[in-house]
Amino acid sequence: MDQMAEMVSSLSTRLQVSDNDLVTDLIKEAIAQVLDYTSQKKLVGNMDIYVKKLAVINYNRLGIEGETQRTEGGVTNYIETGIPKDIRLGLNHYRIAKVTRL
Repeated sequence: MDQMAEMVSSLSTRLQVSDNDLVTDLIKEAIAQVLDYTSQKKLVGNMDIYVKKLAVINYNRLGIEGETQRTEGGVTNYIETGIPKDIRLGLNHYRIAKVTRL
């Protein structure tokens, strides 16, 4: 079983979702976000763990895209945008620094 199929299976089980197209799309989005953040060309090490975590967060954000806060019944919830701090901290180990000449 290849890495993508394993992630789709794992995430489908975790989210209890039977729509493999949705799960595949969420994983592809999360892979793009992780690779953009780290400047890597492909997933290395344990980056697939962070891809799955980010895919779950993206799934939970469906329907509230663009919102930064939501108030319901007098309770205000603030929504973190972008990659959450705990995932960024884990991905920092895989970041490639870019050096430019002055």
